Amino acid sequence: MKTRRYVLLLGSSLDSPQVLRLAIETLSAQGLVEATSRCVEGPSVSGDARRFHNQAIVFASGLANDALVVSLKKIETELGRVPGDAQCVIDIDLACECDAHGIVLWRDDTKLGHPLFVGLMQDVLNQLRGPTLA
Repeated sequence: MKTRRYVLLLGSSLDSPQVLRLAIETLSAQGLVEATSRCVEGPSVSGDARRFHNQAIVFASGLANDALVVSLKKIETELGRVPGDAQCVIDIDLACECDAHGIVLWRDDTKLGHPLFVGLMQDVLNQLRGPTLA
C-alpha cells in the first residue's frame, strides 16, 4: 500500500484547543502524524464574530484523498460537530498532498484561501524539509 502525506487544517470555535488535540490523537490511531504546526487563536477568517483555534498537521496514511475526506467527516461527527451548528466544534480540511520532503504534489486553493492557513501549511511542510543551510 502506498503511503500518502497530506496537510490537514484543523479548526475549532470552542474556548479551548483541547478538541484539536483530541482530533490529532484520533488521527494518530489511523495513520502517522509526522508534523504539527503551532496552534493559533484568533478571529474567524470568514468575518463572523467567532474566534477559532487553528492548527495544521502532516498526516501519513494509505488512504486515497477521497477515502480520507470520508474518514475526516466521520471523525468530526465523533468529536461532536453538527453541520449548520453556530459553534464549530471541529473542522478538519484536506489542504494538500505532499511528498516525504515537503514538496506539494497538489493543493486545494479553496481550503487555502487565507494567509493564516497558508502559513500553517508552510510551517508543517518546512518541518518535513528540515533545516536549511545558511
